[in-house]
Amino acid sequence: MKVVKLLVVVLAVALSFAACGGKSKAKLTLEDAKGPGRDRELYRQSVDAIRKGRFDEGRILLNTMINTYPESPLIKIAKLSIADSYYLQGGSKSLAQAEVEYRDWIQFFPDDKLACDTMLKMAEIHLKQVQAADRDTTHAKLAERQLKEMLRRCGSNAEAKEKAEQLMTDVQEILAMHELKVARFYFDIRESSQAAQMRTEEILNKYPNFSRFDEALFLHARAMENQEDTETASQDLARLVSSHPHSEYVDRARETLKKWGKPVPESDPAKVAEGGPEGKGLPSRVFGFMFGPHIDTSNKGVIIDRDQKTDDIVARAQELGGAKSVGPITPGATTTNNNPDTRARRATQAGQDVEVKPGAPAGDQKPQSTSSKDKKDKDKDKKKKDSGTPGLRNP
Repeated sequence: MKVVKLLVVVLAVALSFAACGGKSKAKLTLEDAKGPGRDRELYRQSVDAIRKGRFDEGRILLNTMINTYPESPLIKIAKLSIADSYYLQGGSKSLAQAEVEYRDWIQFFPDDKLACDTMLKMAEIHLKQVQAADRDTTHAKLAERQLKEMLRRCGSNAEAKEKAEQLMTDVQEILAMHELKVARFYFDIRESSQAAQMRTEEILNKYPNFSRFDEALFLHARAMENQEDTETASQDLARLVSSHPHSEYVDRARETLKKWGKPVPESDPAKVAEGGPEGKGLPSRVFGFMFGPHIDTSNKGVIIDRDQKTDDIVARAQELGGAKSVGPITPGATTTNNNPDTRARRATQAGQDVEVKPGAPAGDQKPQSTSSKDKKDKDKDKKKKDSGTPGLRNP
C-alpha cells in the first residue's frame, strides 16, 4: 500500500513539473512572437512551411502574425497566403475552404490589384473539380459564373481577361457537350422531340463557340421537323449550310432543303477557307471518358508558388504589401527612431527641456513641471502661515 502511495506522489510531482515546463515554453514563444520586426520573420517561416507541405504549421504561423501585428503592412498578404495554403493542399474540403478564404479577402480588399488574380483562382477551384460532360455539371456552372463575374469586373485588365476567356471556352465546351448528350438521349431513346428542342436551343443561344455547334443545329432542325415546324427547321438547315460548310451534316441539310422547296444558300467563302475542325482520336476520347476533361489550371497560389524560393516569395509579398525591404531580422532586436526632433525647446534651471509655445517670447514661458525642492519650500511656508493664525496656537 505504501508503494502505491509513493508511486502516486512521484507521478503527481512529475506531472506538475511537466505542466510548468510547458507553460514556460508557451510564454517564451509568445514573447518571441511579440518582438519588434518579427512580423516579416513569422511570414517567412510560414511560407517556408507551406512550400514544404506543412500546411497546418504555416497557417498557425500566419494567424499568429495576423493577431500579433494587426497594423503590419503584410496583413493582407498573410490573409491571402492562408487561402493559398488551402488551394495548394488540394482535396475537396481544402478547395472549398480556399474559396471561402478568397471570397472573404475580396470583400475586404475589392479594389486591390490582386483582386482579379484572386477571382481567377476562385474559378480554378471549380475547374479542378469539373467532371466529364455526362456527369454532374455543378462545378462547371459555378466556374462559368465566376469567370463571367471576373470578366465584368476585370475587363480592362488585358492579361486577366485573356486567361479568363480561355478558361471560359473550355468550361462552356463541357457544358454545351452535356446539353448535346442529353438532347441525343431525348431524341433517340425517349423519342421526345420537344425535350430535344429545349436542350439544343440552350446550346444555340448560349454557346456559339461550341465545337459541335453544327450537330446541335441539325438536331434542332429534326426536332422542329417532327413537330411540323418546317419553317424553323429550314432556317436551321440554311444556317448549317452557310456557316458550317465542312460539317458532316451539310449534304443531308441541302437534300432536305431541296425536298421542301426551300432555297439552298451558298457556303460562306471565309468559312470554307478556314478548313474543317480537327477531330479527336480514339485515345483522347477514351482518356476523357475515364478521367474527365482536362482544363489547364494553375498549380500555384496567388502569392505562394512552391516552385519558387522562400526568399523570392517574401520579397514579392513585401513589395505587394508596401513594406520596405529590410535586412535579416534578429529575434528580440530593438528598433530606434533616427528622425530628429525639430520642436523648439529651451533648458530650465532644473535641467529639464520645456517646449516653447509659438506666439510668445521664450522668457515668458513657464516650465510645465516644478522641481521637488520648490514644492517642499512652498509646503513649509504654508505651514508657518497656518501656525501664526489666531485660534490655531497651542494654549
